[in-house]
Amino acid sequence: MTTIKEIALKTGYSSATVSRILNNDQTFSVTDSTRETVQTVARQLDYISVGSNQFLDINLAVIFSINPDEELEDVYYVKMRQIIEATAEKSGLKIILQSTILISLYYYL
Repeated sequence: MTTIKEIALKTGYSSATVSRILNNDQTFSVTDSTRETVQTVARQLDYISVGSNQFLDINLAVIFSINPDEELEDVYYVKMRQIIEATAEKSGLKIILQSTILISLYYYL
């Protein structure tokens, strides 16, 4: 398992800097370049943060009550679905998009 210290050695930044970046410390001011470098190295080394496992056992059904044809006609719905999926993936959350409530309730009961 990769440590913050290993990422710090590879990037040339201090362990404190790496830690604050990886923990998304909003009070910590660094350049976008520094943030990107640390995050890139963390991904390359398969760094897994302690808090990243919080959603591993959760499946979430999202009721998306619009049919695919209607979705294609309105960019708003396409973008909304994409944002939901991207946010869930980034958070490690498994989601299931359902088109009706009855299917969703049956699936989880």
